[in-house]
Amino acid sequence: MLTIILNSDKLVMRKFLITTAFIVYAIFITSCITPFQPEGVTDIDNMVVVEGDIILNDTTRVILSRSQAIKDQSKINYITKAQVWVVSDNGTLYIGKEVLRKGKTQYIVNTIGLDPARQYKLRVKLQGGQLYESNLLQVLVSPVIDSIGVTSDYVNKIATFYVNTHDPQNKTRYYKWSYIEDWEFHSQYLSLFLYDPIKDKINNIDFSQNRYNCWNTRPSSAILVASTANLEQDKVFQKSLVSMGQEDRRISYLYSMYLTQMAISQEAFIYWENISKNSDKIGGIFAPQPTEIGGNIKCLSNPNERVLGYISAGIVARKRTFNYATDIGIYKEPALCESVFIDGTNPIPFASMHVADYDVISYSEEANESYWVHKNCSDCRVFGTKIKPSFWPNNHI
Repeated sequence: MLTIILNSDKLVMRKFLITTAFIVYAIFITSCITPFQPEGVTDIDNMVVVEGDIILNDTTRVILSRSQAIKDQSKINYITKAQVWVVSDNGTLYIGKEVLRKGKTQYIVNTIGLDPARQYKLRVKLQGGQLYESNLLQVLVSPVIDSIGVTSDYVNKIATFYVNTHDPQNKTRYYKWSYIEDWEFHSQYLSLFLYDPIKDKINNIDFSQNRYNCWNTRPSSAILVASTANLEQDKVFQKSLVSMGQEDRRISYLYSMYLTQMAISQEAFIYWENISKNSDKIGGIFAPQPTEIGGNIKCLSNPNERVLGYISAGIVARKRTFNYATDIGIYKEPALCESVFIDGTNPIPFASMHVADYDVISYSEEANESYWVHKNCSDCRVFGTKIKPSFWPNNHI
């Protein structure tokens, strides 16, 4: 337990206990965070943070890190060179492997096809010898995802994606979701010209070299849980997943969501719901927490050490959906960028435009005329990549 004592009167300030505890728990959150610094707090412990679930129909992925001070805006402090295992109730060990992907250290364990009738726990050993372990967990099987839909609010210009699911046996009752979203978008201008700063020359390019079609991807960051415990039927109807405004590029052309649904225990639901409720106050999981929320991971080598994390075990359900902007119907292109016209009467050097991050969109060498716009308007790579997902349904390049 983290206790803060004021030198002046030695009063225990427990109300700030969890403020710092969850600083790094949301590894994937990249949104803006409202700074919060409790009066009198100058130091915090580097708490171990464990993220991941034991998945029996996929690879188990675990992320280890340490919590950071609220004022510390540096990168995530990943824990490397650790050992990670999944352990069954009969003592069988499934050894994890450390990998580095897109700058993120994670530990992967091949748990595909394990016996769902057994119980499993996660075990972690750090380089210094500290040993951590979760409780033994019952494997919960998620029902199928019935559908992923979207509602369009044409008054407030907001599109909201939702999920529908149900368990006909009324056994699940507690659900957790995560997703990966991919989207195709276009620049406002199509340019088939490219300025060469070395030769100070504008060249024609083939459409295959266009900067018009791009893609982007990212995992979900919000905590998404729901309970049907107080309902007669175990049915989730239009659970909101994510909302987007009318100028959001994700719904400008083609959007895809790959949704993962997991059945969780009542204890796991309470854990995640408490974090979600408190973090929503300022829009992020970094918000101060008014109560101490305990996970199911303990430090065996030091029982007094506080560890952050809640591990579940299950067989998940997954579903992918595609939605075109024309079907959603609320996207509005931002105001068109102003173009700069260059000719003999306005002889701005091409090199100057290039240095100012402008891109040529039209050029006539014969007439000595060209039009330029800022790269934000003509080069989609500013907001994404030319790498198209392998599962994408069209042949755009």
